Order: sequence, then structure tokens, then C-alpha cells
Amino acid sequence: GFNGWPIVNPSFCFHSRSCSEFGTDFYIGLTLTMPISIADYASALVAMNNQFQAGLGVFGIEVPITEKQIRLYSKQVLLYKCLALGLLFAWFCILETSLACLVTLAEITQAVAFMVLLLRVVKQRSVAGISKKMLALHVVATVCRSQSTLFFHGYLPYFGWGAALFPVFDIGVAAVAGYLLVLCSKLSHTYSSDADSCWVFWILPVALTIACFSHPTANSNDYADTMWATSMWIDAFSMLPQIWMMRSAGNFESVTSHFVALTFVARLMGLIFWFESYELLKLQQYEWGVGLITWNYPGYFVVAASALQVLSVGDFMYYYIAKAAERSGSSMLATSGRLEL
Repeated sequence: GFNGWPIVNPSFCFHSRSCSEFGTDFYIGLTLTMPISIADYASALVAMNNQFQAGLGVFGIEVPITEKQIRLYSKQVLLYKCLALGLLFAWFCILETSLACLVTLAEITQAVAFMVLLLRVVKQRSVAGISKKMLALHVVATVCRSQSTLFFHGYLPYFGWGAALFPVFDIGVAAVAGYLLVLCSKLSHTYSSDADSCWVFWILPVALTIACFSHPTANSNDYADTMWATSMWIDAFSMLPQIWMMRSAGNFESVTSHFVALTFVARLMGLIFWFESYELLKLQQYEWGVGLITWNYPGYFVVAASALQVLSVGDFMYYYIAKAAERSGSSMLATSGRLEL
């Protein structure tokens, strides 16, 4: 307990089979401490921050974090903590599967990005700065991808946990994005239709056309393979309306910026995976008198789509990191009399 704070402590034990191969069993225990309510969690964060600042005060270091700020952003802190624990849980569950975990980790990160956006809308009762077109494109992409992932396993991670978690989080992303679309209609007085002016009607036909001629064959089903490839190319352009809207309005609101940054991280994971694994998508054909012929243009197209997904928000990330560095520098200047690096 923490100063009378009621908690529960579920423990998880992860067993690494890779270490068992050398005759040694390796277990990692993880204890999760969960509060009964958000208010209790905020109070615990305040107490922990006070102890942390008292410890740094011994060395003459002062951290500019107030109790008001902690209570204001306690839900976001809890959400990011759940993200970290979720990623840790997924990583240890699939410790021996190398890069295959990145596909599921990317989907978990994308789900948390939408939850951050949803918390902001519910708290502020405003959808200002959020693009309805971006939300609609994410829903369409998930619907296309689910035609493959719900009925086939060609593009799912080959480990048990990943194959089960990926569709769950993917559908969760679509559900949250759809709910945000409903909130955009209910809170239409806060929606900036003039700023959300990016023309997106070309994306679906272009994505479908490219997918028809370049889809892989991992599912051995033309329809499912085409729908999966279509979702990849829709995702390659799905963030353009949001970036366009933020630039048109000239408003890089912090929570929306965090959403875009988390989306960038998720897409970067996907790019790393497909860059290392695109050879798995190569096609093979046996011709009489020639032998086995292989070519891999589907893999090249998948890597290109993943790269576009990253590049579409890469320019924004430059300004995001620059702004974060600027704020960090301002905080350092505020305490320069007491802190020397």
C-alpha cells in the first residue's frame, strides 16, 4: 500500500523458452500496481513527485512540475504507463520471435494513439484540430485489412500471442476512430470544416488500383491479399488530412501532436519489420526447361507503402522534436541557477 492507498497487485511471470534450450529456466516477474480510481492514482503521483523532488533537492536540483499539472494529466500518465506495460508484456511473451513482434507492437501503439485522442475529446468536449477525413480513412483501412486478418493468417505474426492480439487491437482502432467520427457529428460546432479541406477522394481508387497489380500472395486468396495491400496504401496517405488541417489552422495542439507522434512510432515499427522481412513475400514459378523463377515486386511495393506511411508524417516529426527540444531548453533555463549540466 501507499499511505493508505488501496491497491491490487496482480503478478505475471514470463518464461523464456530460449533460455531453456541451454538447460536453464529463466523467469521474469512483473507486478502491476493499479489504483481503485483515477483520483487515488493522481494522489499517488503527487506523493511520488513530492518524494522525488525532495530527493533531488538534496543536490540543489528543482523540477518544475506542479501538483496541478499532475492532477490535470493523470489520465494521460496512466494511459502511457499502460502502453509501456503492454509493450513490455508483448515483448516478453514473444521474446524468442525476433522482429515478428514489431507488427503487434505497432498496432498496440496505434491503439494507444487513438485512446490519447479520445481522452482529449471527452475531456475538452471539443473536436477542434481533428480531421474527420483522417478518421474515416483509418476506419476504411481497418475494414479492408480485417478482410484478411480475421479469416486468414498470411500477414499475421506467426506466434500465438501476436496472432491473437493483432486483430483485437486493429478492430479497437477502428472502433475508437468510428466513435470519434460520431463525436465529430455531435460536437459539430467545434469542428473546423474549413481547415479540413484536404481532397482525399482519390486515395481509395489509387490504393485499390495499386493493390490489384502488386499484392502479395501470402493468403493464397486474391480477394484477401488485395484487401490487405489496399489497407497498406490507404494507410500510406491516411495522415495527410490531419497534417494538412494542422498546417492550415496553424494550431499544433499538444495532445493532437502526441497522437501524430505515436502514429509515427507505430509506422516506423512496421517499416523496420517489412524492410527486414520483405523477402518472405517473393513469388515463385516453375517453368519447363528454365527451372524455378522467383521475383519479389510485391515485397518492394509493401516496403514502398510502409516508407510512405513514415514519410507522410516525417516532416511533422521534425517540428515536433524541435518544439520538444525548445520546451526542454526553456525548462532548463528556468532552473539554470540551481542545475548545472
